[in-house]
Amino acid sequence: MIKIIIVIDSYKHFETSVKEYEKRLGKSVQVLKIKPEKNWSNQEIIDKETKKIIEKLEKEKWYKVILNPVWKEYTTEQFLALVEKSQKDLANIVFIIGWAYGPNYESLQPYVDSSLSLWKMTFPHPMAFTLLLEQCYRVGMIKAWKSYHK
Repeated sequence: MIKIIIVIDSYKHFETSVKEYEKRLGKSVQVLKIKPEKNWSNQEIIDKETKKIIEKLEKEKWYKVILNPVWKEYTTEQFLALVEKSQKDLANIVFIIGWAYGPNYESLQPYVDSSLSLWKMTFPHPMAFTLLLEQCYRVGMIKAWKSYHK
């Protein structure tokens, strides 16, 4: 199973795509939405939202990967290898998607196993969420020997 943790109010501009991938993925991907903080300074928001993520990660015995635009980019095949390795070692993988002001990467470091970049450019987190769902679907099709990837 794949789990995605994202701090988000809505993804209304991407709703059609997100719902389609959630339907296609079924129960193989679980999305955990965390409500964003508001009415604080940017740093307080970063700290509070990072704390919420840490609380979720402390409960997880999964392989934990944070999306980070300055980290290594993966090809689809490398992404597949990451998912397969984590599922072999720990049975499950969780991806953490950054939020409006980003996480406190230093505070999260002890709680994550790896980082990956969807691309060197920064995307709005709902778009990154959509891209991650698409790659999860693509990985499932590759593993099932379906022709979606070709």
